[in-house]
Amino acid sequence: MPSRLLIVDDDPDLLRILPEAIQYRLPDAVIDTASSAEMALERIGAVDYDAIVTDIKMPGMDGLALMQEIRRVRPNTPTLLMTAHGEHDLAVKSLESGAYAFLQKPLDRAFLLAWLKRAIELRQLSRALEESEARFRILTDAAFEAIALTENGHVLDVNHAFLTLFGYEREEVVGMAPGEFHPPEFREVARHMNLSGAETRYEALCQKKDGLLFRAEIRGRAVPYRGRTVRVTALHPLPGQTQVT
Repeated sequence: MPSRLLIVDDDPDLLRILPEAIQYRLPDAVIDTASSAEMALERIGAVDYDAIVTDIKMPGMDGLALMQEIRRVRPNTPTLLMTAHGEHDLAVKSLESGAYAFLQKPLDRAFLLAWLKRAIELRQLSRALEESEARFRILTDAAFEAIALTENGHVLDVNHAFLTLFGYEREEVVGMAPGEFHPPEFREVARHMNLSGAETRYEALCQKKDGLLFRAEIRGRAVPYRGRTVRVTALHPLPGQTQVT
């Protein structure tokens, strides 16, 4: 899939020359231009760009203000700021405000291309991660079994079946310890199994928010997630086991 780039500057000559220079080195790239921050925001609202290059000094909304809007609308899109004003304080302010890179005019084309390639790779990797997580959410919410994602003994996320089974809202569950879904006599077992790096399968007594108890088969395994290892646990209630505490 070709990369999508946006260049923002009030200089019409730069909007003509710079896309040509980038296209020469990145022939598959689709490059849009905007002569103002306001025009850029219209384009950004319609297109999820891989990278945005914007001038800082522009009439009306400047590049720093535009970048803040980009971070609000497209928080994962790398923004490269450029200016003919080489003040050190401006460069520091740009980077502290979230700019991916600070480029000084006249632009060094090799330097610009190197930063652009890195920015494109970063955005495409983050987009792939977002799509993977979206697929994970769809799959887990479509599952009939209750599924919980945990890390270091605390819940990161659960699917709809888990919330229905235990009677919680998602906001209540996130951050809870796995043992809190069991009566006291099973909490240490649940904690130990959850922290295990091995694949586990066992039966235990579980406790709903309203205090009702039920026996379930519980299976867990470690999986990679966002560059780290977390644990996925699936619970399958056993029939005829619900009891009042």
